[in-house]
Amino acid sequence: MDAKELRTLGVDELRARCRQWGEELFRARFQARTAEAKDTSIFKKLRKDIARAQTILNEKIKAGDVGAKTVVAAKADVEAPQDKPATKKATAKKSSAKKIKE
Repeated sequence: MDAKELRTLGVDELRARCRQWGEELFRARFQARTAEAKDTSIFKKLRKDIARAQTILNEKIKAGDVGAKTVVAAKADVEAPQDKPATKKATAKKSSAKKIKE
């Protein structure tokens, strides 16, 4: 879908399209794993469509084209926190300098 066409859509419609394309991408990946998919170019097309829609959605949010309550909800959808494992903290190295005897 063209960016011009996406710009005419509202925030809710953009979110719905992103969700829809994400589901299609999931199904296409599943079909590719089970050897049912013949056209693998769909992956690239869907990823680009999703990215294009999210970019326009972020532009609309930053421009204030939506109400205050919708902006908070839109940011929550777009910037969903990722569950990351806790990283290990670096431990201080003990000095291994040898004492010099006098």
